[in-house]
This record gives sequence, structure tokens and C-alpha cells, in this order.
Amino acid sequence: MSRVRIVGGTITKTTVGDYNMYSEGNIVFNSGKSVSLTSDAGIVYGEPKDAPPLKTKEKVVSISSELYMHNNQDLKVPYLDVSNILTFKSSKPFIAGIRLIFGQDIKHTAAKKLMKDLMSNTLIRPKFEINDTLSISQGGYYHDGVISLNQKLILDSEKDPYKAWLLFRVIMEETGHYIDDLLRNTYDNIGGDDPKDEGVLFTADFIKFNQLMLKDFEFAKVKIQSEDGSIREFSPKVLYAKPNIEEKAKELLFVASKEDDHGVVTLKSGKKIEVEFFKIRGAGAIHESITKRAAIAAGIPYDSRLDEGCAWPDVPCEDENSIETCYYKTWDNEHTKGTKAYESHHGTKQYWHSMAPTGNHTNQQIVDLIVIQAKAWFKKGLETKVSDGFFDKGDDGLFHIGKILHMIQDSYSLSHVQRDSNNRIIQFQGYEDQDADKHGTPDKDDQAKGVQDALVASTWILSAYKQSKSYTNLKPEVFLPLLEEYLRNTIYVLAPNRGEVKAGGTLDAYKKEVKK
Repeated sequence: MSRVRIVGGTITKTTVGDYNMYSEGNIVFNSGKSVSLTSDAGIVYGEPKDAPPLKTKEKVVSISSELYMHNNQDLKVPYLDVSNILTFKSSKPFIAGIRLIFGQDIKHTAAKKLMKDLMSNTLIRPKFEINDTLSISQGGYYHDGVISLNQKLILDSEKDPYKAWLLFRVIMEETGHYIDDLLRNTYDNIGGDDPKDEGVLFTADFIKFNQLMLKDFEFAKVKIQSEDGSIREFSPKVLYAKPNIEEKAKELLFVASKEDDHGVVTLKSGKKIEVEFFKIRGAGAIHESITKRAAIAAGIPYDSRLDEGCAWPDVPCEDENSIETCYYKTWDNEHTKGTKAYESHHGTKQYWHSMAPTGNHTNQQIVDLIVIQAKAWFKKGLETKVSDGFFDKGDDGLFHIGKILHMIQDSYSLSHVQRDSNNRIIQFQGYEDQDADKHGTPDKDDQAKGVQDALVASTWILSAYKQSKSYTNLKPEVFLPLLEEYLRNTIYVLAPNRGEVKAGGTLDAYKKEVKK
């Protein structure tokens, strides 16, 4: 809801106590003269804080969901029925999927007990509780057989399609934590917890198996009590069109690691416990942050052209010239060999991230691949015509330059390239040797080692491109040798005797744990 006030004179507000303002969006002060901020105690700056929960005239009486609880419903349990892939009955696909999600320490016997209860519709259901004290960033949490859900999120899900999509994911992730608890503490007694966020993997597996990105579906039943005491019911529904599949896939691809989601809550009994929240999270923005700063330094506007280009190697479309990103296709095809998504992350194009691609390559050969690719993208950028003014409304090739920036920025990430104290390259690392969660750790800190180097390199590329673009009568080949010289002699300088060393492997900090 918006609020607009137009006043011809002066507005004066006086309060004896504190005066607080909270906003989920922007707060803008605009003055034709001056803006004065005064305080006896000084002006304090810091990170934004969550607003206190809003009091509502309605309250949620109950919510229930049968998601994953049995297989006799429209949304199926993944891999219980494998008749479409096997000609004989087997529990192996289901057990393999369970262990992949919840950890290799889950025993076959525990997974089979879960499978039996799902097939016979005898699985013990979790309890659902409504919590009106959670902040807007805390969707819910699981503890001791109970899934607690944010009341405001439930109420908002009735009219807001995005909140319905969010509520669905909360219920799915916390159901995943409930299943993990059953496998470890009811069907077995191993206890513990897998280091991965099993809730995220559980949700993604369920969505992909049921192709939920491509359909509308209901996922719960809610009872609401109005201010007059009357009770009404509604069923939250996820819509195919809103949010669209690109927006949904972006949220599924980029999530925070599970250690970011822990916090303390107080139970109704008064006991304080630490729980793992479903938090409203966003994509990692290290590339965006560096590119924005570099664009300002180079005098180039940062808009969708650079933004899409810089993100493209992570979420590539099959058409490299499409001037768009493909989050859904990446989410859906990342493990399908031959697709751009697979080749970029697991195959022959991993040098787009300054990493060792599949096959036997030396460090020197990877430098050569990177230089060839950067020159091709730079040339494509120079050849792209300006349609509406220099660096104004036309594409003018910035999309392709953004792809170069991503590749270069990745070369300064500690999980991509190992460098010596003089910033020379010791080794291009291999993603297949790394733990996926550990791999992303260095890219979450905007002050991490290498960020300043990546900023300097990105600024040079953008400045060189801007200057090259201004010479309209010269062929692109004139500028490509300058680009190659900078790449080989400044960014991708190999340490002594490291050129012919086979690329791949990883530093211990990012190593994948060996399955037992």
C-alpha cells in the first residue's frame, strides 16, 4: 500500500519517546533546500534492522500440508515410482536420492523404512504451529517434530503470488529438515546433521521431479479467524506466471549456506533454543558489486547490459548472443551433458570461470583458452552496433564485455585460482574436486582478498573498451593485441615453472569430502 501526502505548508512532528521508521523498500528524502539531521547523541549508521512484527486484525488458526507425506496425491514423492526408468521394481533410485540429499551416512535400512511409510501412507506427520513473533526475514523453522511458520507470511500468501511461492518453499524446506530428523533419530539413532543444507536440496529435488516450475498448484490448507470471530478457509497457490520461472530459478540457484540461517527463538514454554531458519535470501552479488564500481570508475553506465553479461557465465543461454541470462535453463540443465549450463559449470567451458575444464590441460593451455575467448567476446562487443547513442539506450556490446569481466573477476577468487604472494598463478583449480558450498565461500565477502585486484582489472577492461568504441573507423583487430598483452602480462601471469603443470585439483579449504 502506498501513502502520498501533499502539503502546502510546514509539517512538524513532535514525540516524547522514540520515533522509528521501517521499510522493506527504499526511504527517500527529497528537499528543494537543505536536509538537517541533528542529535544530542550523534548520528549512528549501520545495517538495516527488521521491523517488529505487525499486529493484524486477522490471525491464522491452523495450517496443514500433505507435501511429500505420501505418494497418492498429485505432487509425487521423487523416485518412489520408477516404472518409467526401470523395467523391474527397485528401491535403489529412492535410496540413492535420499542419501544424496541427507548425507552418505544415512543407512539403507533407514531410507527403506521411510520408503515403506510413504508408500503405505503411514508416515507420522509433523505438527504445524503459527508464530507471530518472527521478523519479515524469517519464514519459519523446524524443531522437535514441529514446523513453525511466520503468521504474516501465511496471511500475505492469500493475495500475493510471490509470498505464496515463498511460503511453499518454507514448508518444503522445513519438511526436509523433518525428514532428516526422522532418518537420523527415528528410523535410526545416528543423530548428527549433514553439512549441506538438506532443506534446499530436498526442495529443489521435489520441484524438479514434479516439474513445478511449469504449472499452477495448491500446497496447503489454511484457516483464518477474522476480527469478528468468524472462520474462513483458503488454499495458498503457486502460480506459473508470477513470479515467472526465471525469478523462481534465480532464487533456487543462489541461496546462502546453512550457517547463515541459525538463530535463537523462545518456545511457548519459555525455553530458548537455537534453530535453523528459512530466511528470505538473495543471490550473491560479488560480481555485481565489483562491476558497478568499475563502471563508475570507467565512466560507463551500469545497467541491464553489463548486469546480464556479467551474470551470463553462471546462467548461460544456448544462444551466446541472446543478450539475456537463463536462470531456469541453468537450474534445469546444469547436470545435462552438452548444454551450455553443464559445459560452463562441469564441462569444457569451465575456463569461463577461470577454472580447469574437463580433460587434460596445463595451466598454460588454460591461459590460452581464456585469452582466445576474451578476444572473441571483445571483438563481438566492438562489432555490435550502437542503436540509440553512445553508451545510451543501445546494447553497444556491453553485454559481451560483461562476460569478460566475469571471467577475469573469477581469476582473483581463492577457490578458482591459486596465486603466489606476487599475484602470479600457481594453479587453476578444478570445480569437480571441490565441495559446492565451500567453493562459494570466498565470493561472499566484498572485502575478500583479490576483490581490489578484480576491480582494477575490470576498470581497465571497461576503459579500454570505451576508448576502442570511440574509434568508429578502425577495425576491432587493432585493439585485440593490446587486450591480449594486458591479459597475459598483468592478469594471467604464471608463476615460474607452472606453465606445463597439469591444471585441476583444489586447495584443502575447498576440497570435497570423500564419500565413505
